Amino acid sequence: MLKIIGGSSRGILLAAPKGRHTRPTLGRVRESIFNVLANVGIIDTKIIDLFAGTGAMGLEALSRGASSSVFIDQATRRILLENIRRTHNEGRCSVIGSDIYAGLGRLAGQKFDYVFLDPPYHSSHIQKVLEILAAESLLAENAVVIAEHGEDETLMDGNNSAFQLWKLSRFGETAVSYLKYIKT
Repeated sequence: MLKIIGGSSRGILLAAPKGRHTRPTLGRVRESIFNVLANVGIIDTKIIDLFAGTGAMGLEALSRGASSSVFIDQATRRILLENIRRTHNEGRCSVIGSDIYAGLGRLAGQKFDYVFLDPPYHSSHIQKVLEILAAESLLAENAVVIAEHGEDETLMDGNNSAFQLWKLSRFGETAVSYLKYIKT
């Protein structure tokens, strides 16, 4: 049972895909992430939730005061729309039901404060997404990318000087890296 854990939508149950293997961010991990973000400010920020699944991360951010969220996930568009409706966020969200890379290409000219990035573990998606975010200037000054990954994964290959590891948290086999955007 997945639900919003804080803010104005607290307690609202979220729909989840049936028959699909998804790995929603655990409640304790989500709570930890939002405790960190509360210290740097989430009010009136713009969010991208990549590999969004149920949309729990972006919807949690909206519940806690973010102004808008874009959700990108090719497989869960209907679930995302249902969860946006359940949390009464229709006017504050947009859903791009496409490949992550094509979806990012549709955001040209926009700037985001936080990016939630939760791809399949042990894939090369994180590095590729970081490169696109920097190259396409999709990040506001001091933006933070919150990437969930396997605790044994090397997150950045050292070739991307646009980001600096700000904080790393571990939760068993899961790690969460907070990458601060550094304009180059």
